[in-house]
Amino acid sequence: KISSSLIPTGDLVEEIHQVFSDWSSQVIRVYKEESHVELEWLMGPIPINDNKGKEPISRFTTNLATNKIFYTDSNGREMLRRERNHRPTWDVKLDEPAPGNYYPVTSKIVVTDEDKGLQFAVHRRLLNDDAKGVDEALNETAYGEGLIARGRHFVFAGEIAGSNNVSLVAQERLLAQRILLAPWIFISGGSSAQTRSVDKKQVTNDQAMFQFVGLTRPLPENVQVLTLEPRDSRTVLLRLEHILERNEDSRLSQDVTVAL
Repeated sequence: KISSSLIPTGDLVEEIHQVFSDWSSQVIRVYKEESHVELEWLMGPIPINDNKGKEPISRFTTNLATNKIFYTDSNGREMLRRERNHRPTWDVKLDEPAPGNYYPVTSKIVVTDEDKGLQFAVHRRLLNDDAKGVDEALNETAYGEGLIARGRHFVFAGEIAGSNNVSLVAQERLLAQRILLAPWIFISGGSSAQTRSVDKKQVTNDQAMFQFVGLTRPLPENVQVLTLEPRDSRTVLLRLEHILERNEDSRLSQDVTVAL
């Protein structure tokens, strides 16, 4: 239940600010010229003064006929097929259907055609042990208060083929790269001095290197730098990754040759 809402608009983004209680709120953002919707939620500290534990969820409801099938990522890599109330290698009987159909979602989950939609467990604060072997209630605190959690969901909807010659999967993967690999911004005080200290040595502004690019040309948009680490004083180890699986996009899933 929404207790209050605010809808600010601008030239680049429109937002809906929703407040559900004094410990739960959400901001929905729609960006101009983007094909996704962003939902940023804020939960906590979860109150327990009524002596009841709580497990807030984020639920997405659709009218798609998925036949109980959905897909989740395997630790950010390949997508795994899931079926509600089913296990591929044994006959399962779920005494607790809700927790029995929860799966870890590191980066994304997909439904392709309802089955009542999806729900995400975003936070919890419990007063009783859940009988999972820890033998203590999941009541985490900081400075005597329940923890505060913040997160974001990004929702894509549409035909799998996508638009503008880019599949829906490729659009999602490219957005993930922009979010996870966003530039770091550093700000320092201005100075009119023409020299500065670098490793206890005075260098002029002309001698200081303010920008470095290790590649002779930009990487293709479907390739990212996975790791870069020094091996010795003259050698570095560079690992590149193709961010798409086969058949996810007619163009961007193709093999790529990179000349360094």
